[in-house]
Amino acid sequence: MSERKSSFINVDELMPQVSLEQAANYYGISLPQIRHVGDEIRMKCFLACGRTEETGDRAIAVQVNNPVKPWKCHVYECQKGGNLVGLCDLMKPGENAGGRPRGQRFKEIAADLEAMAGGADPPARTAETAITVKSPKALEKPEVNVPLAASENERARELVTLHEQFVTDVAAMPPEASAYFRRRTFLTPEVCQKSSMGYLPQSSKSLLRGHVVYGYRSPTGEMLTWFGRNVRYEEQVVKWKASDRSESEPIKTRFVKGFHRGLELYGEDIVREEGCGPFSRMNYLAEMYGEDVVREEGLGGWPNKTFLVVEGPNDAIRLNTLGEKAVALCSNTITREQVERIAALARDIGARFVTLMLDCDEEGINGTQQVLPLLAERVPVRLAWSSMTAGGKFKGRQPETLTSDEWIELMASIQ
Repeated sequence: MSERKSSFINVDELMPQVSLEQAANYYGISLPQIRHVGDEIRMKCFLACGRTEETGDRAIAVQVNNPVKPWKCHVYECQKGGNLVGLCDLMKPGENAGGRPRGQRFKEIAADLEAMAGGADPPARTAETAITVKSPKALEKPEVNVPLAASENERARELVTLHEQFVTDVAAMPPEASAYFRRRTFLTPEVCQKSSMGYLPQSSKSLLRGHVVYGYRSPTGEMLTWFGRNVRYEEQVVKWKASDRSESEPIKTRFVKGFHRGLELYGEDIVREEGCGPFSRMNYLAEMYGEDVVREEGLGGWPNKTFLVVEGPNDAIRLNTLGEKAVALCSNTITREQVERIAALARDIGARFVTLMLDCDEEGINGTQQVLPLLAERVPVRLAWSSMTAGGKFKGRQPETLTSDEWIELMASIQ
């Protein structure tokens, strides 16, 4: 076997020798406030990743005690991740590779790691090499999302009818896709058709083939884009967690490049068309005593006019099947544009308040800390649940997992 060239730099041997703080200092980055969560640290995003909004204080997770420093951005629309090499790519001045450097960029980062491990001082900054990461507030606001039918791109216009290729019969799906639908029995063919979603078979020419695909519509019902859910995500993430995590974490949701999620609310078209859901104690009492008794006795008062704000599309779809109306952020954080959209929606349909119901797990709880105060600035808001609701029964749960009986019980507990 021939010997490696003398110019070869083994980054696998160098990464354990370099700390996150050392790398940040080398590139002139001041790390934000650090929070310790289990075996990792959390902090606000400080990377040159193209973000357009401030993130929560726990967006970036880094396992600093792991030799390769596995990391992940938990912002829903980002989900970037990797090891120390990827972090360096997003901290190093110049055009980055999105956390996956190749070619000359990789060689430069390898040389940087060698210098850091050797205790070299940070390089002097010139006007050409100075860090110029813009504050999110200084970045230009994204353009308005254009409906596919009005796109200047012919291929984009052809995607308007992508739903015609969807498979909604579980018997006709491959095992991993049918398992996804069987775990979510509310996703019947009728619900899939109404929600413009289904499984896109591998035979499709779309980049989203092999995914469960959802249509994202404008407030007036025009199709803006499609996005896909990896049906093998749970399987892949278990294998990833059992590994040394040197590879990037599997991607759960894939959006078409160029679509600005932070400007939209998934399901807003349905809420605008159908109005507020009957989120009220009257519904609970009707289940307990019967609708005729409720009417005769006048129990429960008038239904509270509200709609729910949730994380993902399945959450919104599930609540719709339970008779409630919901919009999804497609994230566990919220943008200022989404706050304004929610406030306008509440005003337009006469909602008395907005009900926030992010996932009742660690990420959802962290997201609630960012979303709740921003929403409360513009509209009355209350929480649907917390990790302590009903004695902790719903801790770790997502709205999409609720049964009808559990929803009745939860609704009764928060009136």
